[in-house]
Amino acid sequence: MIVRYVQRAVILPVVLMVLVLLALLGAMFSLRINADFASTQAMSLKLQTRLAAEAGVERVKLLLQDARFDMEQWYHNPELLHRIIVWTPDGNESVWGSNEEFDEPSMTFRFSIVADDPADDEDHIRIGITDEASKLNLNTAKRRQLMILVRASVGADPEFDAVKIVDAIIDWRDGNSEPSGEEPDTEGAYYLRLPHAYRIKNGRFDTVEELLLVKGVTGRVLYGEDFDRNGLLTPNEDDGDESFPPDNQDGVLNRGIYPYLTVHSAERIVSNENRRRVYLLGDAEALRSELEEAFPDEPSVVDFIISVTRQSSGRTGGRGSNNADNAAGGAGLKNSQGADGDDRAESDDTDENESDGGDGVAGAASGDDVDDGLDIGDRGDGETNDEPDQQGPILSVASLLRDRRSGSTGSGQNPNTRILISPLTVAHLPALLDRTTLAPAEQQVVTGLINVNTAPPIVLRCVDGLNMEQVEAIVAARSRVSSEDKRTTAWLLQHEIVDLATFEQIDSQITARAQQFTIESLGYADHVGIVTRLQVVVDLLGPIAQTVYYRDLSYLGGHYPIREEDLEDIRGQ
Repeated sequence: MIVRYVQRAVILPVVLMVLVLLALLGAMFSLRINADFASTQAMSLKLQTRLAAEAGVERVKLLLQDARFDMEQWYHNPELLHRIIVWTPDGNESVWGSNEEFDEPSMTFRFSIVADDPADDEDHIRIGITDEASKLNLNTAKRRQLMILVRASVGADPEFDAVKIVDAIIDWRDGNSEPSGEEPDTEGAYYLRLPHAYRIKNGRFDTVEELLLVKGVTGRVLYGEDFDRNGLLTPNEDDGDESFPPDNQDGVLNRGIYPYLTVHSAERIVSNENRRRVYLLGDAEALRSELEEAFPDEPSVVDFIISVTRQSSGRTGGRGSNNADNAAGGAGLKNSQGADGDDRAESDDTDENESDGGDGVAGAASGDDVDDGLDIGDRGDGETNDEPDQQGPILSVASLLRDRRSGSTGSGQNPNTRILISPLTVAHLPALLDRTTLAPAEQQVVTGLINVNTAPPIVLRCVDGLNMEQVEAIVAARSRVSSEDKRTTAWLLQHEIVDLATFEQIDSQITARAQQFTIESLGYADHVGIVTRLQVVVDLLGPIAQTVYYRDLSYLGGHYPIREEDLEDIRGQ
């Protein structure tokens, strides 16, 4: 019997199978390597854009050292702050720090310093920074002031009650457990009953975003329709309920209250040369020395100020006195709430019938202008009023422009009283405002002053004593007043924007400068779409800018026109 052995081709399929498995493993390994490489490259690009954004922050810090008082340098300056080259791959350092453009997109990293332009909500942005003094300080704002902003944000929406929201804000920041308004449930018991309970702060706000913890304050109140916080009306912010965020589809951007609030505005009581201002009602020799330096050829001016301030010594008012509780301690930003209860009666109905203009500013409700009987422009010849202001303390530095009665503050009490004719004119006011103060020597900072050079109209409406007509006049005049004139608030009188009586009333609430600034820096490259968006608040201690707030807002997206094709629109401002 013959047995035949059949040889089967087993080796070939096995080899083929092994080859297939090896190929699959190789492909998987290759895909993993490529994915890791792409991820590493993306992380590298993200890091480089972040470094570009931080380079923008440092550039602004350097700019503020020398140009803090020159608004033209930092408020809107595309040539200096837009599409500035940080790094190029060819190592051509000659273009670093410039905004040179190239014919072909290249791996060029740049930064742009962007900000909301409150005068426009459609096409343009500002290439610059925002001073914190252009906003209302959340920790010192009165009820009436908060009501103006909240009502402008919520409008007539029945879902929101502006009065209850303001009550809740005040109760969050005050130091007691008693409701400040008629709403009984705005103190700690309400927050402890929430599903995710937390305690009420009963202290100053540390950030504006902290408002989202307050009863009644939602994203709709805080951000309005501008959830990406770029100040531009984008299609998704004007399409009703089709996409987030919800909006009323009226073609006007509701910015909410966020861009008009701050917790950082605090002015150190120093001159523009960073010297301590001299207390007008303090040491006579120190005051005389400062005045003789300011007015070396005008001894009559020095003698008049010394005489008037000596008889008014001990009766203070004006700038600093309404912030006496804000004397330096720690950061020098102690909360002051003393006026919240006092102004409630008039504030609940304040601006109830006011209409909002296109810029969201509440209408005027402060009454007609007050005529002080003094034509500022005619004071150069030394003439006096028929009935000079002869009584009461010095309420502001500008009060020195008025003639005073010596010897007695009461009419008819001293028949030998003589009238001191003021030799001062508005030409003396800039130096007086810069070098002297009515804040006591122990006070280091004044919190919450509003910058009349940069504040948007709705914030200026929060200044007690300004009506809507005056607000519009200030905003219209700012563009034609030089940076040199705007170094002090005296330009409001020099350019006859307000009268002396109004200036005396508002002087303790306003400033012409800022020492804290918000920098919003975008870092990006020409060849990719990655954008890093940083928000940084710096506080200037003399020429040194210290970072007091740092936040990465990249999750909101760039949302700013920063590419070359948008440059024409931006420069079109």
